[in-house]
Amino acid sequence: MDVKKTRERLLKAAENSIDELIKVMNKKMDPEELDPEKVKISASAYRLAMEDAMAMMAKVEEITSVDKEDKSKKQEFFGVEDRIK
Repeated sequence: MDVKKTRERLLKAAENSIDELIKVMNKKMDPEELDPEKVKISASAYRLAMEDAMAMMAKVEEITSVDKEDKSKKQEFFGVEDRIK
């Protein structure tokens, strides 16, 4: 299993999931359905979709920032002389 490719696929899937959650939040409530229970359920679904999208976005940002840090750090080779000092 190639970890780098799997990580890229996972990040892409997370971005797609965030887009789908945004689509859910953009749906308007039907004014014909003014039943308080349905409005309550819809509002709860919107809130949950927003929380899930924000959590996923934070995790994606965390993973991508770790990747960028790893690439920016260069390991230097220290000879025996440098390790003794």
